[in-house]
Order: sequence, then C-alpha cells, then structure tokens
Amino acid sequence: MAAALFAAMAGPAVAVVPPATGSTTVVTVRTGGDRDTDTSVAPLAGVRLALYDSAEATDPVAQPWALCVADTDGDCNFVVPATDGANEGRRFFVRQLPDGVPDGWFTNPVLRTGSGSGSNSVERTYQFQTPPMVAGRTYSSTDSSIDFMYSHTYSDGAASDGVWQQSRDNPPLDADCGLDVALVLDLSASVGSNLPTLKQAANGFADALVGTPSRLAVFSFSGTSPSAGTDNHPELTSVSTQAGADEFKSIYADWELGAGTNWDQGVYAVAKASERYELVMVLTDGNPTRFGTRPSGDGSNTHFVDVENGIFSANAVKAKDSRLVALGMGSGVQGPTGLNLRALSGPVAFDSADPNPLEADYYQTTTFAAAAQALRELAISQCSGTVSVVKLLVPAGNTGEDVTGSTVAGAGWQFSATSDDATVIDSPQTTTDDGTGSVSFDLTFPGGSTSAAVTVDETQQPGHTLITQGGENAVCRDLSDGSPVPVTNSGATGFTVEASADAPVSCQVHNRPGLPATVTVDKEWIIDGEVYAEGTQPPGFTADLTLTGPGGAPATPQPWAEPRPGYVQGDTTTIDESLTLTDPACTAGEPLLDGTEPLPHTTTLTSPTNHHTITNTVTCHAHLTLVKKVRGDADPTAWTLSADGPTPITGATGDESVTGALVDPGTYLLSETGPAGYTAADWTCTSTEGEVPVEAAQVTLTRGADITCTIVNTVESPGPGPGPGPGPGPGPGPEPGPGPVGGEGGQPGGLATTGATVSTAVGVAAALLLTGLVIVLTTRRRQRG
Repeated sequence: MAAALFAAMAGPAVAVVPPATGSTTVVTVRTGGDRDTDTSVAPLAGVRLALYDSAEATDPVAQPWALCVADTDGDCNFVVPATDGANEGRRFFVRQLPDGVPDGWFTNPVLRTGSGSGSNSVERTYQFQTPPMVAGRTYSSTDSSIDFMYSHTYSDGAASDGVWQQSRDNPPLDADCGLDVALVLDLSASVGSNLPTLKQAANGFADALVGTPSRLAVFSFSGTSPSAGTDNHPELTSVSTQAGADEFKSIYADWELGAGTNWDQGVYAVAKASERYELVMVLTDGNPTRFGTRPSGDGSNTHFVDVENGIFSANAVKAKDSRLVALGMGSGVQGPTGLNLRALSGPVAFDSADPNPLEADYYQTTTFAAAAQALRELAISQCSGTVSVVKLLVPAGNTGEDVTGSTVAGAGWQFSATSDDATVIDSPQTTTDDGTGSVSFDLTFPGGSTSAAVTVDETQQPGHTLITQGGENAVCRDLSDGSPVPVTNSGATGFTVEASADAPVSCQVHNRPGLPATVTVDKEWIIDGEVYAEGTQPPGFTADLTLTGPGGAPATPQPWAEPRPGYVQGDTTTIDESLTLTDPACTAGEPLLDGTEPLPHTTTLTSPTNHHTITNTVTCHAHLTLVKKVRGDADPTAWTLSADGPTPITGATGDESVTGALVDPGTYLLSETGPAGYTAADWTCTSTEGEVPVEAAQVTLTRGADITCTIVNTVESPGPGPGPGPGPGPGPGPEPGPGPVGGEGGQPGGLATTGATVSTAVGVAAALLLTGLVIVLTTRRRQRG
C-alpha cells in the first residue's frame, strides 16, 4: 500500500516546511546523512517516512498525507488534515519504510539500547510517537520543548538528537593486495584486564600485513578521542617489513584505559584525517555510552542518541570511500549488540562457519584472542593468489650477505613478473614513495590450476649490488602460515617462485648501494702565462661548470670548488664547462681536465671524495701599428719600421705586417732604417684613450691594447760652402715652412712624404753662394766709381 502511495509522489519536495492551518497539524522530521562538523550533520534528501497508528502496526496509515519524502534541507513533512475534527487528539508513530532511503543507503529499523557493558539489552524499534494532533500546531523532531523525538533524558533508551539516522552502504575493499588501514581502538574502562589482549589483536593485524604493500594508522577513543593520555596517529606507517610493524606497534604499546565509549568521536577523528584509508577497523568491547565533543551521554548506558551520532560519523568515513569494519570483542558485544555494529558498518555479519572476511561488515567474537585471529584472516584475505616483493636497501658499509639495518627502498625500483602457467596482471610494477618499498602481482590461474611458477626480474639501479641470502636472489615465505617458499635464481638478479591460488607469497630482495661519494671540480686559469685561481682572474674571463647525476639526472650547473653529494662510489659523472671571453683579442686553448683530458669528460667516482681541476690556457693579443711620416720629398715607404718584442714585426708604413698587427702583450723596442739626409724625431704612440708613454724608444702593450706608433723624419738643412774672399757672407736661406704631415711631395708649405736627394741640396746651396758673390762684386765697383 505504501509503495502505491509513494509511486504517485514526486522526488524530494521543495525545501520548505509548510505552515499549519486552522484545520491542519504539521509533523516535520529532520533526516541526516554524513557528519560534517563536530556538532552538525548534513541533511539527506530522499528519506521516506510514514505515520503508523500504533507501535506494533505493520502498515502505515492508508492516506497520502501519512507518507513523506525528505527535501533537500532534510525535512520530511507530514501535513495531517482535520485536526480540528476527526483527527483532533490523534497520535501517530513515525517510522521509516523498509526501503525508505535513497540509493547507496540502508535503514536501521531496530537498534540496541541498555547497559553499555552489554547487559539488559533491549532491541528497540527506531520509531517515535507524536504529540496529540492540535490544529495550527507544528511538531518538529528537533524541538526539545515537546514530547516527540528530541530528548536527552538518559533514563529513556529512546533518547535522541532528533535527526533521523540511516547508514551509508559500506564501500568494498580495493582488490589489490596491500592496504592502507586505520585501526580505531576502544580504550574504555570496560576493556579492563583485556587491554593487553586488545593490543595483541592489533599487533597480530600488523604482523599479518608484513610482506605486503600495507600501511597502518591508529586512533583511540574512550569518552573522547583521542582517549585521555594518548594521541591519535593519522599518519600512515609502512608495515611491509617486520621493523616497520614493530615501529607501528610501539605507538600504542604504553596506552592506558580511559572511561566511557564514544563511537561518534572515535570514528569522526578518522573522517577528519587528511589521509584516505582503504579500510577502517573499529575494535570495541562494548556499546556506545557517549557522543559529541563535550562529551554528552551518561557514560553507562546506550541510547538511540549514542548510536545515532556514531552512525553519522561512520557515514562521513564511508563518504571518503573507506570501508568500515566493526569488530566486537568479548562478552559485551554479543547478541543484540550486533544491531549497533551493523548500523555502524553494514548489514553483513562475519560467518565463522563459512568465513567471509572480504564481505563481512562486522564481527562479534567471543574472546579477544578470537578477534586477533579474525584480524589476521582479514589482513591476508586480499592477498591470496598474489606474489608481493619487498625491496630492501642494505647499509653501504655492510659486507658479504649481512643485511642488518636494512630499510625499505624508496620510489623507482622496477620489477617484472612472468609465468607460463598463470596470467600476471599489471607487470611491470615500480615502487612508489608510499614508504612500503613494495609491489604486488595479482595472478589468475587457468581452469583447475592452483599453482604456477612465477619468475620475477629486477631492473638493477646503477651503483647497487644484489645481496643474496644463502646464495639465493630472494627470500620468500607463505604469508598464511609464515613458512619459507623455495626460490630458484634466474639470471643475475631474478628468481623463480611457486605461487599458490590459495595463499599469498611474499619475497624480499636486498640491494646494497655503493659507499657515498662526492665530486668537486676546481678551476685554474693560465692567462698570458700567469696562473690564476677561480675568482682571482681579471674581469672578462668566466666559465660555468656542469655535472651529470647523481642517479640519472642530466647535466646541471654546479659551483666551482663546491662538492656535489648524492653519488655512490662507482657512479659516473660527465664534467663539462661553458667558457665566456669578453675580450675579442683573447683566445683560449682546449680546456683540459686534470691536465690531460679534453672536455666533456666522463669520469668514474672511485673514492668518497673525488677532486678534479679544469685548466683554461688563454692568450690575449694586442694590436700594434707603425707609421712613418716624412718632412721632405722622400717616400715614407723607403724606411723599414720595426718593433722588437714578444711578437716582432717589421715592414714599411702601410704594409699589412705593421698595420694593426696582432702581437702578444709586452714591451717593444721601436726602430727604423732608411735613407740618409733625414733627421728622425722621437717615436710617439697613441691609443683610443690618448697618448701612450714611450721611453727610450720602448712602448709597453697591455692585453687588448690597440696602439699606433709614429715616427717623423725631417730633411736635413745644408751646411755653408767656401767663400771667394772676405766680406759679408750670404744671408740665411729660407726655413722650411710648417705644414701637415704626410701628403704628396712638392705641396706648398707641406711636409713631404718623399725626401729631397743629396745632389739637389748641394745644387741649391751652390746657387745661393754664387748669388752672394755677384752682389758683393757689384757693390765694390760702385764704391770705386
């Protein structure tokens, strides 16, 4: 009947509580899903509730108004008509329809209340009676002022927070071998003398996961979470090795008991963690008696409100795609307590007669020892028919087959698996940075087959050596009972092992890295024969070092004289540099590593500290130009100009050999040879920056200098000839006029670029002397006359 009525109704109603009128009464029930803060629960739309005439009625009132669907605010509203007449004073029981949840949820029609220790159990139907119908009234499930749903009167097992509960479906476990698990340990006072056994159960779970790519976190609760004197540890600890499992077990080894049982806060602590856990195991010895952060509840008895809040927190865990399994331990969780364990986790109980650890949502074990066995079975249930490999790194200083102090490998170790008798899924596989150093290969066995030989090969990393154990490349064991499984070596680093469809096999492979090594490269400059350490060379000379590694890292910059760590002895690195010379007059020879090896050069690191030196030999030149200028008629090219020094040059002015000649820096002696009859002035030298000193015809050229040196020759004046007799001699001849240096000879007033010959000078002097004699004789004749 209810189904037919609901078929006529749409989905979740508009998010508004309708008002009551003079002839109607409104009953509104808040429906909840996931806890979203410590004190609030998110609404859940689509919940379907109904009104029943009695607590025992099996069918709801056969009227459309007796059914409701929760809206997006989580309000499920009944508008009861005729409450000013036929329905006045009528009372109803609100109950959830058997299928009254949206997809992905299930109902909890009955919960267990009574003593928290498990005694005085009551299997209480989850339903609430309304107040009598009065026209114009609205009755809300969260109203503490009326006798409806909300109540914190803890003498009544039906005390509720007024938010209707339902549970999320429990997500399935991931299919892979190896789990990320959160253990949630009940440290309530009722655990009592069983505390050591509770810890042993947790220890057994951790030990059972050794050899698989698994990690564990641990939380505690009593009246609050964490329980007094403890800390929650949401971080995941690898238990792929026994050392890792022992480290995890040490976290809770000294935990003591608290008081009260607060499922709500114990589970919500997991939901708030940043980690995502594939499995959340709640180990409890009793029923909840507290809730909230205050905490609330009487601490002794279980009420609806204690369970409701635990359900909402469990929903928040499942919303993160974590499977939650409730493990009840001991006499306090037998019988009706299964109702509450079911509500926390899921509807499937563990069947000890036909074990179903992969499907079971909750366990009810009679003893703590039985709980430990159940945990162990659950731990390895995912791993049957698999081969796991745990990669371990041996300390570099160990020798022989000593693997003491081994640690799990980090990311990047690759293994592949092959088989002729089974199908290997997902090969190859590479370790990740999850801290387990492990990979796991799933196998499928052909029809009827239950075993197969599997060969596992490792991709060896540079600088590492496989360390055998008893001459074998791996050590394998059956995780179901811990017994050793024989292996046969396959090549230098591989092995073959017999895998079983009914049991998990785990193998350990050890590698030892080389001893640590560093590489340091120094820089030496030889510039024009002078040696400089890096940093002391003149400006304009730079070189940048690159090194490859460690590992497979490409070439990256490295400061000179600074060690680069991270290598192991036996690694190689390629050394190279890039050279920059800003002075175009400088040229570099081939750089050499340690005086002999050209770059780039790959070297093997053979010691803990490896030192090398790159030497650059640089020669820097200068430019020198020699210029000849003549005051006279001689051709300037008649002179040979020379500069004697580190790079001697010689040639006539304008020749390529003495024009912009590339010479080595140093001191040069300037000289010339040429025609007689000319007097040479001192050499003068200039650069772009001005005059350059010349001392004793020597000029010094520095690195990169561009200097022009000039020498000017002037024709010599003729001396006086023999006179005819006494009398005044001829007056002085005309002086050579000043003029520009260079140019063609014979230009008026100019400095000839070609010198006068000796015969010309003698002829001029004779002509001047004859003129003087004529003048003297004429004068004397006039005086006589």
